[in-house]
Amino acid sequence: MTDAGHGLDDLGRFFDDMLADISPARRRLVARKIGQQLRRSNLARMAANEEPDGGAMEPRKDRGDKRLRRRKMFRRLRYARHLTIKPSDEGVELRFRAGSNRIASDHHFGRESYVGKTKAGDTIRARYPRRRLLGFARDDIDGMTDELLEWLDR
Repeated sequence: MTDAGHGLDDLGRFFDDMLADISPARRRLVARKIGQQLRRSNLARMAANEEPDGGAMEPRKDRGDKRLRRRKMFRRLRYARHLTIKPSDEGVELRFRAGSNRIASDHHFGRESYVGKTKAGDTIRARYPRRRLLGFARDDIDGMTDELLEWLDR
């Protein structure tokens, strides 16, 4: 995990203390705003083929099709409708929708997955390299803190 991931427990306690005096409805509003900000930053990183720590994702394997190799990965997963936000008065959950979840988790965790069948009926499986799609970058943590402080100022 990156340096940004180590301080998340401290950040969570800090947010809990600050949000204790705010009503549950207002906390959901803050959680929604933070979720929207996180969704934007994670989708932008996927579009740039970057991992949350700023490193490049492992590129596609060269299978002879130059058109496929040039295209950006995760074209359909990068739509906001595939990455849903579920705010609550206790926090926010960011997750892929049911149809997109298998594809995203296979790439995120680097698993082997079903791809299709050959003409003979044999199963085709592929092992995907680990490409972290969701995560916190230093800018995300700074943005969450700024958003929370802005809401507390109101």
